[in-house]
Formats: sequence, C-alpha cells, structure tokens
Amino acid sequence: MSNLVQRLAITAHPQLEKSLGYRGDSRWVAWRWEPDIDQIISSDGKTVGTGNNMAWLVFLQHDLVQPALQEYNFAEGDRHWLLLDTETRNLYVGEGKAVQSLLEQPESLALLACLDGGSAGQTAETWQQTLSKLTPTTAFRHLTNVIPFGIAAALIGALGVGTGLWVVPTVQQKLTEKTTFTSPISSGANCGIGGSEDFSAYIGSSTGDKELHLIGVYEANAEHGKVNLSKSALAPSKRSEGKPAPTGGSSTNRIEIKVERRNKPIILALSAYEPVNWNVTLEPGTVIEKIIVNGYNNQTVSGVSGIPIEEHSYEKTGNYIGDFIYKWGTTPESTNTPSLVTKLEEINRTKLTSFQGCYRGTNFSIK
Repeated sequence: MSNLVQRLAITAHPQLEKSLGYRGDSRWVAWRWEPDIDQIISSDGKTVGTGNNMAWLVFLQHDLVQPALQEYNFAEGDRHWLLLDTETRNLYVGEGKAVQSLLEQPESLALLACLDGGSAGQTAETWQQTLSKLTPTTAFRHLTNVIPFGIAAALIGALGVGTGLWVVPTVQQKLTEKTTFTSPISSGANCGIGGSEDFSAYIGSSTGDKELHLIGVYEANAEHGKVNLSKSALAPSKRSEGKPAPTGGSSTNRIEIKVERRNKPIILALSAYEPVNWNVTLEPGTVIEKIIVNGYNNQTVSGVSGIPIEEHSYEKTGNYIGDFIYKWGTTPESTNTPSLVTKLEEINRTKLTSFQGCYRGTNFSIK
C-alpha cells in the first residue's frame, strides 16, 4: 500500500461507476467534490466530467460506506479523491494531486495494483512482468510517484537504476509545484436575470498552453418569436429564393459575458440558435486569443476590440460549426453535445476547459 493513496476496507459494487455517472472504459477512475460549483467530478486521466450528485450522496451516506469515508469529508471538500480499480473493485482514497498524478501514469497504477496484491489471480510473477515492461528511467519515475520516497530509493538498486538519489527531491519538488486547476465557473453561476432555470455546466481540464471555454444558449430572450418561424422555414431550401431569413422582432437580444480568468490565453466560443449580441467584458490581465461565434441566426460581438472574431452563422456565412447546445449531459436537448465540442476541439487543437449553458441566458462569467 502506498502512503500517497490508502486502500479502503470496502469494495465497490459492480455498478458503482455507472451509478455515479461515469461512462468511460478506463480501468481506473476517481471522483471528487467540486465545492465551487456544488458538483461531483470524475476523472480517468483522459477525460474529466460531471457525475450524478444524488447518487454520490446516497453512496456516501450508506450504512456500510459512511464509517469508512466520513473522515475524508467527500461531500463538501475537494482535498481527497476516491479512486476505484474497476477490475479488482478495490477502493482507495488519496489527496487530489497524488491521485491525479497516478491517473496520468497508467504504469504507476499497474504497479500500485501489484504492490497491493491486485486481484486474486495476480502473483509475484505478475509483479515481475510489470517491472520488466518498464525501462530503468520510467521505472524510477513511476516508483517515485507511487511508493513513499524512502522505499523507492531502496528499490533503485534492485531495478538497476543506480544510486542517483539526488533525483528524488527533484521529483518531489515537481509534484509540489504542479499547478492546481481552479474552477472557471463560480458556485453561484446561473442563467442571469430573465434567464431560464436550467443552468448546465461542464468542467474539463487545462493541460495545454491555452484554454477553450464554450457558452451556449438557445436564445437571449423570449421576444424573438414575434416572427415565429420553424427551423424548416429557415432551412437552406427555403432561402434559395434569394430572400433573407427573418430573425424575429427582438430588440433586447444582448447577453453579457464577463471574463476574469488569467490562467492562460483563452479561446472563447459563443453559440446560440436565435440572434444574439454577445457583449464581452474583460478584466485587466485577461488574454483572449480569439472569439468564435456559432449560430443559425446572425451573431454579433461588442465590448471588445482588437481581438480576432470568427463568425459561423447560417444566416450570415451560410454555415455553422455544429449543432446548438445549451445543456450538457445525456438529455434529449443535449444529444448533439459531442458534435460541436469535438469540432471546436479539432479546429483549435485543444481540449474543452469549460461549458456553461441555458435555454435562455442573459449573463455568464468565466472566473
């Protein structure tokens, strides 16, 4: 057992990860509570997503689970993460940085499973096979991330790495200096005054040299329906007569966007079906690399200057990037979520950092 993560005296039900909302296929997955947005977050080292809050609370409060987990404050704090080995069904707990570091290094987790005995079928021979797949350099790196540093040093000779013990403090320093990802969405986030009450959010990762933030709505207000044409009436076949498509009679279609985040340069993506004027306000120190607007009807940007703006709206450019999403998850309203997100990630060569959305929104902020 490692001092970075502790194995719990309970094992997981075969359906635990599905009940908590995880749909991936990785062997290892971890959960933590994000107090800034009151949301359970899952991570498997490749993807980060939101989970089922109610199922999380039911799990934590179960009579067989609560005694083993109550000291870690999983329902309110984000210091500790719950880690699951989906093969052995073993559960572990560890501090966030340590668990995230393990998830990013599959060989370390394999080594942890061997050290901990793994499943019933794992033996000393499996342990040797795991070590044989690691080069001396990677073996040392993974050991120093999984085993307490004193034990790792004692094993260096057996692995043929040598006696370069000066590397250990360097590894420890890098782990200590590793930046902590802060949530770009505040705990009180909503759709704004006059907005709907279906606020939805997703928090991804920020591992590259820039961040990609997406805000999506269907509309900015309810008055656009004065000329209430259906999607079919606005389809390309209906516009071949050469007449511009009506955009409705709204005069208050502005959405306020406030960007305060200073972590890295930001690509800001704004998407709506109905016509929207996105009024963007930047706090000092914020760097926006470019703004992308996506919509069926015409989208405009105000409040900023000198920032490249890419417009993709059917009404103005004849095409749009992807379908219009305003709710994250697996509900009917968000069945097309991956399409727009995938295209934005491909175009900008960076993973999505955050999403915020409402059917009707008037005010959003990126912290």
